[in-house]
Order: sequence, then C-alpha cells, then structure tokens
Amino acid sequence: MSSEMDIAVVGMSGRFPGAANVAEFWELLRDGVDAGRELTAAELDAVPVEERTDPAYVPVWSGIEGADRFDAQFFGYSPTDAMLIDPQHRILLECAWEALEDAGYDSRRFPGDIAVYAGCGLNQYLLYHLLPQQELVDSAGRLGMAVASDKDNLATRISYKLDLTGPSMTVQTNCSSALVGLHHAISSLLDYQCDMAIVGAVSVKNPVPRGYRHEADGINSPDGRCRAFDAEAAGYHLGDGAGVVVLRRREDAEAAGDRIYALVKGSAVNNDGAGKVSFVAPGRSGQVRVIRRALRVADVPPSSIQYVEANGSGTLMGDSIEVSALEEAYGAADGPGAGWAIGSVKPNVGNLDTASGVTSLIKAVLAVHHGELPPSIHYRKPNPQTSLDRGPFRVNDMLRDWPEATGPRRAAVSSFGVGGTNAHVILEQAPPPAPPGPNPPAVLLAVSAAGGEALAAAAGRLAEHVGSHPEQALADIAYTSQVGRRAFRHRAFVVAADADEAARALSAVGAGEASPEAATVAYAFGATCPDLAALCDALPRLRAEVDRVAGELGVDPGAGAAGSDAATVTGQLALARLLGACGVTPVAAHGEGPGAVTAAVVDGRWTVAEAGRALRAGTHPPAPAGAPAQADLTLAVGPAEASTLALADDAGSVRGLLGAFGELWRRGVEVDWAALHEGASRRRVGLPTYPFQRSRHWVDPVAVAPVTGPTPAAPAADAQPAAGSVLEEAVAAVWRRRLGVDRIGPHDSLLMLGADSLSAARTLRDLAQAFHVELQLGVFLQNPTVAALAEVIDGKLREAQEIRAALAAVTEEGA
Repeated sequence: MSSEMDIAVVGMSGRFPGAANVAEFWELLRDGVDAGRELTAAELDAVPVEERTDPAYVPVWSGIEGADRFDAQFFGYSPTDAMLIDPQHRILLECAWEALEDAGYDSRRFPGDIAVYAGCGLNQYLLYHLLPQQELVDSAGRLGMAVASDKDNLATRISYKLDLTGPSMTVQTNCSSALVGLHHAISSLLDYQCDMAIVGAVSVKNPVPRGYRHEADGINSPDGRCRAFDAEAAGYHLGDGAGVVVLRRREDAEAAGDRIYALVKGSAVNNDGAGKVSFVAPGRSGQVRVIRRALRVADVPPSSIQYVEANGSGTLMGDSIEVSALEEAYGAADGPGAGWAIGSVKPNVGNLDTASGVTSLIKAVLAVHHGELPPSIHYRKPNPQTSLDRGPFRVNDMLRDWPEATGPRRAAVSSFGVGGTNAHVILEQAPPPAPPGPNPPAVLLAVSAAGGEALAAAAGRLAEHVGSHPEQALADIAYTSQVGRRAFRHRAFVVAADADEAARALSAVGAGEASPEAATVAYAFGATCPDLAALCDALPRLRAEVDRVAGELGVDPGAGAAGSDAATVTGQLALARLLGACGVTPVAAHGEGPGAVTAAVVDGRWTVAEAGRALRAGTHPPAPAGAPAQADLTLAVGPAEASTLALADDAGSVRGLLGAFGELWRRGVEVDWAALHEGASRRRVGLPTYPFQRSRHWVDPVAVAPVTGPTPAAPAADAQPAAGSVLEEAVAAVWRRRLGVDRIGPHDSLLMLGADSLSAARTLRDLAQAFHVELQLGVFLQNPTVAALAEVIDGKLREAQEIRAALAAVTEEGA
C-alpha cells in the first residue's frame, strides 16, 4: 500500500485487567506482569461453598475494576436507564469518548464524518442479572430491554451520544471482531465515506471477582496461567477488557498536526470455511491465506516485518497450527527469513474474548510507537508440536529495545475468531513529527467539565501532566486543551509563561461555578498602541490582519513614532478583527483619542477607508447615536484607565490578550480557538482524558439453582464390564441429549452430527464421572464415534476390574 493509502492511528483508549488506561497497560506489558490475580479471602467467601470447594475450581480473576460503575449524568442517562444498559455498551461508550480526546478532537467541532465499527461479547448481565427479575423486565418493557441490551445498538449508541455522522456498524466475529472492524474502517476511509473512524471492542463476562472451573481437556487453564507457545500450554483464563483506536487518512492526520502512534499499511480478512476439525477449531490454510493477502495489500516484503503479535491462545494444538501457518506464509513468501519475534498478550491479561483482537492491536501499536518489544511471559520451553526451537520464529520472552534497522519498525497482528473469521494487520512506525514551533511568551490552558468536582479533577490531572511531560511543547499542550476538548458549562483557564507556572496555577483551580449561556461584550479602545511586535510573533494570524488593515487604511503603521495614531488604530483594528474571526462579536465599542477612530469603525459609523482619511486629516469621528448598549463585560484594548473595566487586564499584550480570551470563554462565549492559532505551527499532543464521575448503576444477580441434564447412573464398584451394545447405548444416550438428536449410530461421526471440541470436553466429563474413568479429548478427536468411546470405556473398566482382582488376591495371600 503506497503512502497515499496509509491509515494513521491517532488515538487510543482502553480498560484492561490490571490497567485502567492505555498508559498503565503499556507499563504492565513492559514489566511482564500477569494481571490475573488470586482472589482475596473476602472475595472467596462470596463464592458459593460448593463451587469454591470443587477440586477443579481455580480462584483466579482477570477482570476490570468498576464494571458496575458509569457516569450516567455525563452521557444524559437517567439512573434507571443506565442500570438497564449492557455494561459492555457503557464501558465502550466511555472508551470511545476517551479515544477521541486522546486523538485531540471534539467530535462536534470535527470538520467531517466520524464512523464507528464496534463489537461486544454475550450480554451476560441481561441473562443473569436482569431477566430473572420479572418485575424489572415488565417495568422496562420489551422495547426498553432491547434498546438497552441488543448488540445491534452498540455502535449506534456511540454515534448518537457522541454526535457522529459517519457509518455506524456493530461487527461480530468473536475474538477477531475489532480487527475485522478495522479492516472495514480502512475501506470506509479510503472510499471517503468518512473522515475519521472509531474502532473498538469490549467483553465483560467477569464483572465480580469469582474464579472459574477447570475442565479436563478444556480450554480453561488448570492454574490460571496462560502459557502461549510453551511446552506446558494448557489453555487460558477468560478475562474482561475494552479497547478503542481512532483512525484517519495519513495525509489528513499529517496536515492537521495529529500525533500519530503508528501507520496501518494493510489488512486482510477471510474465513476458514469447512476445512477444519470443527466449528470452533482453528484452520491452518485460512490463516496462511489471510497473512499472505495482508502482506500483498501492504506491499511490503515479509522480511521487513520484525515482530508478530500472534493470536497465541495458549493451547498446544492452536499454537502449533498458528506457528506452522506463520512459517508457511512468511517463509515461503520471501525465502528463508533472518528471524521474526512473536509474542502474545493473552499470558498478561487472559483471553479477552471479543476484545482480544483490539487488545493485541493496541499492544503492537504501542510497541512500534515506543520502540520496545515487551516480553511474552510464562514462556520457558517451546511447544514440542512446533518448530520454534529450530525455525525462523522465536518467542520474545524478555523486554528488548527495538531500534530502527534498515527501515522503519514494522509489526503484524493476527486475530482468529471462533467460527473461522481470520484477520491480519500490518503496522509501520509513524513518520517523525514536524518540529514544534517556538513557544510564545505566554500560553492559555483551558479546562472544562460537566460539573464542579470534575472541573477540579480535570485541572489537577492536567497540572500533573504538564509537570511530568517536559518533552511536550507548552504551546502544543495549550493548543490541544483548547481545540481538542468539548467546552462544558464549568470552565477555568490559566495563562502561564512556563510549565512550572502552569502546573501551579492549574493545581489551584477549584470546583467553580457554571458559566452563563453566553456573556455579551463591549470593546474599549485606549489611546496607545498595543505591543504589536510581541503579539504578531505569538499570533501569526494577527500579523496578516495588521498587514491587511494597514493596506485598507492607506497608512504605514511603521512610519513615525511607535505610538503614532496610525499604528494605534492599525493594531486595534487588527485585534478587533482577530477577535471577530475567533467568534467574539461586541454589542458596543467606545474609545478615546485614536481609539475613538477604531471604535467608529468597529460599531459601523465609519468604513476603514473613511478612518484612514480621518487619520491623515486629523479629524474626529461623529459621536454615537442613542444610548450605549449594555454589556456583561468590557474588553479593554489599550491602557486599563481608558474605561471602567470588567476585565482586570487589557488586550494590548500577549498575556493580556490571552487573559481576555480566557475570560470571555469562561463567561460562556464560544471561542474559535483554531482561528486564534491560524498560521502557527501547532500540534495535537496526548493529554489526560475526561475524569468521569462514575457511580454504581447495577442490578445484583438473583441466586438461581444450576440447571443440569440427567447423568447416567454409575455402575457399582464390583460390576462386570457392560456388554458392547449396552455400553454403546449408554454412551449414545449421553450424546443424544448433548446434541439434541433422536438417533446416533455406533459408527456415525459425532463431528458430522454437530459435536465440536467444546461440547466433546463437556460430554467426556459427564461420561468420566458416570463410569469413574479418565477420558482424554485427544482420543475422541482421533475417532469421534460412539463405538470408539464405548471401546475405550470398556477397556478402562476391564483394566480396573483386573486391578481389583489382583489386589484382592494379594490381600488373601497376606491373610
């Protein structure tokens, strides 16, 4: 894909086990932390006794904190409505807002269409918390429950609440949902159906620390640890999480001065079809095809990829299939490789189900961005079913620097969903950003929030950020705080010359009062010239206005004394025009000396040409007719004594002008900040996101007795092995109940009848408990028929009988 087809990742957000945001997630990855934690004593006490005393119970939790909490008021939801909404929707809604802020954009001021592609997991909150409470269901009504719970409403809920007008689609392909959504978002951007795209996914299955039950030969790890690509890989533990990325066309992102995390060079999506063992099993040929296609789309040689963030499920079969597919796709496409590093995020946070793909994507983007490869933890010895000990791929098992080699850093990301939808994405290091412009003598930092407490929290966050990020130009921080955030009713601003002053002033911001709807303003022009040199250096837009006004006046503002009438009027009129371009419209203007000439132009009594002739002739403007208009505040452009002022400072200096803009904005005037910075070299930088004021909106589950199917009666300890046909009928009866079919022949393939590895693991568990024998999933997969299973069970029963007979004989001899 040529550079004209590149897609820029300009914003990210997320909530993960052990990490409340993307920055904490990166630290967790760098430090090699396993976020799955043991339950505390108090948490274990809340688990039913029969569950926690089960030998197969694993007391490990990999969830996200506060899944039951939500800032309903911020998004305009009543407490009742918030309580009914799928918590997955609520979490992703907050993440979408944070991701746009991380990109430095307010959706309402973005000059284009923003699309949403999102996916979520099964709504277990509906199943286990809401539906069992009939009175609540009746009160909400069928439509109310559907609106609050349906997956179809995930993306459109975000579009509605964030006022987004691009395509809005829920994408559901299990683990690969987000990467499939990203693939479609790229098409939408390149086809100009949208100008920005939000892509995300969320899964919440474990909102409360609880642990899980391990099943022999199942997918859940027996000890709560996921060992991707390792010889002791035995599955994973399910976790909860959410992630969002924001995409733009590269050319647009660079033109706007966006911070670019990484570039997407290409992507591909396909499906395995029927060419695999079962519906839930991975397909090797499908993985090979999707990887090759993504490399072709990206138009980069496989040897230029230095790292692959793999699906890495932590199962022996799944990992071996994936490594084999990678070797064929990368090796065969480009000859022998110099060696690729691979890793998986699942050992850190667990399998996050629908959010797995976006979590892998965010990890890879961060690695490319920071130039470091975080370790793939719990890896000791290679999976013996792979060629990791001798092939071109190696597991990156420690934190390593990732320097630029002969070209930019490049990574690939794989995500394979249950059902066979595969996705592969190629990432590239972002181009170096343009250097920041010079810092002006002072900057204005703006902070707003929907409530007073949130305002103080937002100011505190920004104060801490300014003090801890010296690599960011203060002017860029100020610019992003102005143009990249929604303006709420509670507002505060500070004007500062450096980071220390800014941090101190921001730390002192309190809750504050809500601003009025919109204050009215009058101008007072004094008798002296503003400090045009400093103002024009700080605000290039003003320099252009000065030149334009001077030409219309027909004067040379630089001729004669610096404080000449011509210079004074030119500077004042240029400032008035700058204020107008930024959205400030005065209801009245007055002045003294040359400032009276300026006022006459501003309030329409004179044209600029008439003002120029008056300046050359030394005449004065006519007095304004009628009573002066009433204004909420007066902005002084000139010395403070020119008028009784509502503003303490004047607009004749950089600091005074910024203070005036800040006070106007604080009093409810909607300032067009982008116009203020026109012509200046400003960039969007990462700043703290909104401090949501979350509270609990949750319905606790009702205890419901577990529903279990009938289990075959266990044979007596001294029973003879069952005859073949009788045992086969017992095994067939269990499978008929599991599959819901009327008849199963002894030699019918259970896989062809609809069995898969998940249903097989559960059925083998039931049979093992019924007959007191051990049954391995691998044996079933080799010959998945009733007759074969009955033969295995018969053999184990005969073996057990022989052992009992031998023990009895030894006992008799000893007696």
